[in-house]
This record gives sequence, structure tokens and C-alpha cells, in this order.
Amino acid sequence: MDLKTMRMEFRKGWKGFTIFIFVVVLIVGGMAQLYPVVSETFEEEAGELDGEESLELEFLEEKNEFNLSWEKVEGAKEYIVLEDTKSHMATSSDIGNTTETYMTIPSEDNRDERYFGVVAVVEVEDEESRVPIGMASTVERKTPLEEMMETPYFRMFTAGREDMRIDEIEGYLSVELYSWWILLVGVYLSFLSVKSVTGDYEEGRMDIIFSTPLSRKEYLLQKFSALALFSLALVVLSGLILTLSVYSVGEGFRLNPFLVSIVISWPMLLVIIAVSIFLAVLFKSSRMAVGATFAVILVQYALFMAGHMVESLESVLPFTISYYWDYNSVLLDGVVHLWDLVLLILVAFILFFGSLVLFENRDIPA
Repeated sequence: MDLKTMRMEFRKGWKGFTIFIFVVVLIVGGMAQLYPVVSETFEEEAGELDGEESLELEFLEEKNEFNLSWEKVEGAKEYIVLEDTKSHMATSSDIGNTTETYMTIPSEDNRDERYFGVVAVVEVEDEESRVPIGMASTVERKTPLEEMMETPYFRMFTAGREDMRIDEIEGYLSVELYSWWILLVGVYLSFLSVKSVTGDYEEGRMDIIFSTPLSRKEYLLQKFSALALFSLALVVLSGLILTLSVYSVGEGFRLNPFLVSIVISWPMLLVIIAVSIFLAVLFKSSRMAVGATFAVILVQYALFMAGHMVESLESVLPFTISYYWDYNSVLLDGVVHLWDLVLLILVAFILFFGSLVLFENRDIPA
């Protein structure tokens, strides 16, 4: 087989390939370099309630009630105990007044989050003033990071993994890099794949190309092969740069999981190339084919993210290609789901075969 078309593809696109690879590896390596700086923000401790050190809240299990006690304030006539369901206490209500420095409060099983505040009523020069003493809560205080990790929004970027720790390098990269890898690489690759075919249509090169002893099957096969090799070089180089960058910030030299987790995105990229070529053959127009390809990528990405954020949408996940690139299983568990990758490769070849059949029956403009 004459590989003239493949060689032309490399010759025509090597500058663009090189620039794009440089940008991608710069982003990949830079993400790992930012980890030591970003990780410092994860060390923030759980926020304290105002005056928390002045109060003590104890649950008396045998009586099913709370005992709230506080420090004595000199000159206090009485103490007012407030309760709210929020820490800001803006909608608090009085639950009792006492001259003692403690109060028992019945437990309410249907209310887990309760905040209490104590105010001292002090008489100064025949005038009463209220002096806040402090606050206590039945809620276990969490760090800002822990609170963020429990939100549905965060689940969207962890691909549904509840055991992920973003303060660890694997979790950090999963959220900050892998979660949008398909957009970073897939969108450009789809554009490149479409233009490699529609460019020959729109610039009138098709009749010249097929005036040589080159079949339509060989033409598309060489286009697909060139793009596949380019994408393979991209993921391997990105994985190596990521591994070295992680090592340089003191996280150890490990080809697995960092190199492997990016390299196994290649079958997903093959599907994107195959979809792009199919749409390019179908529309023969760069504008329409690029628009359709971008729509496919963005819609499947949105469904993938939403499927992890909203439980009722979990059933759509198997219909997205991102679902079968399980980078978290490699990053967190050291496991590669081989059959998922085989399925992606099979889908890519089915789509490419569809492109061949369609191309064989398309008119070539003179």
C-alpha cells in the first residue's frame, strides 16, 4: 500500500501537531507543579463558632437530652439561650432564660443540626445590655474541603467516586485535569479530523487525489491511521511529562497510575476521530461537520457530568464514551478495565467502517 496520503497528512499538519502537543504537555506538567501550592489551601482547619471555647455541649444519652453549660459572666442578672438551625443565628428563637450557668435541652431526633447561643443580660448603670457569650452546635464541624467534597457539584468532577481525596495528588489530578481531558484534547482532535477530509472536498483536491491509483478505502484508512498515530504520540508524551512532573514535586516516580491513566484515554480518542471522519464524509462541509462533532462531544460530556451529579440521570452514563475511560480506577485502585477499552476500540472501528461504506457511495466533486 502506498502511504502517500499518510505522509502528506503528517507533512501538512506537523506544525499544528507540534504546537498543540506543546500546549497540552505544558498544561499537564503545570497542573502537577501547582499541586504543592494548591494543597496548602486544603490544610485549612474546620471553622470555629464564635465563643465556642466558652460553652460546652454534652449529650446525656440515658436522658435523651443535651446539657449546655457556659462560663459565668460577672454582673449577669440572667442568661438567655437561643436556638437556630443555621450557624448565622439570624432566625434564632429564645428557648429559655436562667440564672444558672447551665441548661438542659430535650433532644429532638428529627433535627440533627441545631445551633445554640448564650447571651448574658448585664445591668450597667441601671440599663440592661446583652453580652454574647458564645455558641455551640450538635453538628460535627468540618473543614471547608470536607464540606466541598460532600456537594453534588463536587461529585460531578470525581466521576462519582466518594472515596476520593482532593488533598492527595491522585484526587487533585482527577478533578483538575482528567475531568476535562476530553475537552482539552478531544475538541481539537475532532476539528483536525474533520478538516483532514473536508479540506480536500472544499479545496478541490479530491479529483486529483483519486486520479492516482489510490482507492477510497486506502484514502480514509491512511487519514484515520495518521490521526490515530498523532493521538497516540500525544497521550504517551503527556503521560510521561505528567509522571516526571509529579516526581519533581516530591510525590515519587510511578509510571502507574499517571502514565497508564492517560494512555488508556487513547481508545476514547479513537472514537472521537472515527465520529469526526464519519460526519466529515456525511456533510462534506467543514462548518457543518465541525459543528456536529463539537455538539456530540459537548452533549456526551454534559450527560457524563450530570449523570454523576443527579441520581436520576445515572442511567444515561453507559451512553457516553467518557464512562468507559475509567481513569479513577487506575489512579485510585491501580486497576485497568480492559473490556471497557476493547469496547471503545470496537465502537471506533464500527464507526470507521460506516465511514468507508458511506464514502464509497459519495459523489466526488470535480
